[in-house]
Amino acid sequence: MKRRILKNVRGQTLGYLDTDDQGRIWDKDPHGRLVGRYDPKDDLTLNVRGEIKTHGNSLSSFLTGKFKD
Repeated sequence: MKRRILKNVRGQTLGYLDTDDQGRIWDKDPHGRLVGRYDPKDDLTLNVRGEIKTHGNSLSSFLTGKFKD
């Protein structure tokens, strides 16, 4: 699994994006807790409960506060 670290302009970690070998991306908060995921096969962003939030990849919205779950 490949990991990207998301940071703000001050260098603080906002969260992590982990990509598996099938291209699915798992969005985790700074503590490593799952907050959402993106499935490129279906082109959907889902929250931690599996509810559809958007079409396309909108994972950073979980970490910036756009989506409140």
